[in-house]
Amino acid sequence: MAKFDLQKIQSIIKQMNLDGWLLFDFRKSNEFALNILDIPKESHLTRRFFYFIPKDGTPTKIVNAIEAFHLNHLPGTQLKYSSHSSLSEHLKNTLKNSKTIAMEYSPLNAIPYVSKVDAGTIEQIKSFGVNVVTSGDLISLFDAVWSDEQYQDNIPVANALTDIAADTFKFIKKEISAGKKLNEYIVQQFIEKEIEKRNYETEPPIIVGVNENSGNPHYGPDKDTFKEIKIGDFVLIDLWAKPKKANGVWADITWTGYVGDSVPDKYTKIFNIVAEARDTALNLVKSRFKDGKKIYGYEVDDAARNVISKAGYGEYFFHRTGHSITTDLHGSGAHMDNYETKDERLLLPSTSFSIEPGIYLPEFGVRTEIDVFIKPSGEVIATGGKMQTEVIAILK
Repeated sequence: MAKFDLQKIQSIIKQMNLDGWLLFDFRKSNEFALNILDIPKESHLTRRFFYFIPKDGTPTKIVNAIEAFHLNHLPGTQLKYSSHSSLSEHLKNTLKNSKTIAMEYSPLNAIPYVSKVDAGTIEQIKSFGVNVVTSGDLISLFDAVWSDEQYQDNIPVANALTDIAADTFKFIKKEISAGKKLNEYIVQQFIEKEIEKRNYETEPPIIVGVNENSGNPHYGPDKDTFKEIKIGDFVLIDLWAKPKKANGVWADITWTGYVGDSVPDKYTKIFNIVAEARDTALNLVKSRFKDGKKIYGYEVDDAARNVISKAGYGEYFFHRTGHSITTDLHGSGAHMDNYETKDERLLLPSTSFSIEPGIYLPEFGVRTEIDVFIKPSGEVIATGGKMQTEVIAILK
């Protein structure tokens, strides 16, 4: 998300009490390094490079003689290598005054999103007497923090998604009441057109799931695969959008409705459990920041998951509670996860993430999703309009 800024990076390194950050790539294996170092995606990278940023002073570029030009745009002293022995010598000399450095590595692969450096390279760096720690929080601070402009641009998008969700249920009511045939794909296309009408962009396919399809978290209809929507059906919609600009950040919500004038108890019961899980997770984040205490991604997942497990539906909640949101829909910051992974990254001011617990039964699934933004002051807010508090009775 951010452009290379040596002063900012060195400030973050000092904040994390590290001696430096060693960025490494081999054949585009580390998208974090390429993004942070402003290396174009179309670059022809066939050899290893290292870029060492010390907490103070001048960076060091260790590049293969064949491809030395790839880091020419960056500040620092250039060291060229050709043989593996010359590479080792350059690394040893560069790191000789460092005790602890960060790399894109996660102990025991607890956070696979961060594990971009192979075990052999980590072993090589450790052989020089250097302690290697994860760069997860460094990446978040550099690449997942929103600017004020991004936050201000996100406000109308988040509000628009809430409006589109309401308009979608009105559209279903109108079509069903008129006796027209309706299906998941038609509703999906309605949502995508509403996003485009507001001059925002999305990444299809938007999720519209009826009955058992709502129990598939990543289900998406297309022009050939869809279910009809009829009176008595349960409907889940999951929609996301961002401004049409390079640095635009995403908004992402999920709502549920029932095609009838009153909602059966079986749907209300499950929704209430999921909403309680959502609110419990949000309130934990709010209380920690209010008290000036740290909170990690896995703790948010625990808070939501415990509610669902205590209600007897733990086996039906089979994904993480939320994901980082940046210019990527699933961003480079902390995820709310102690299920698929154990995310030990900190939640940081000026970052955003989703909270979206769910219960997915064979006949239907309920998910309620909100986006959370932590203001620079530490105030924690749910973006967008009013959060869903009950299953929408679409024909009411």
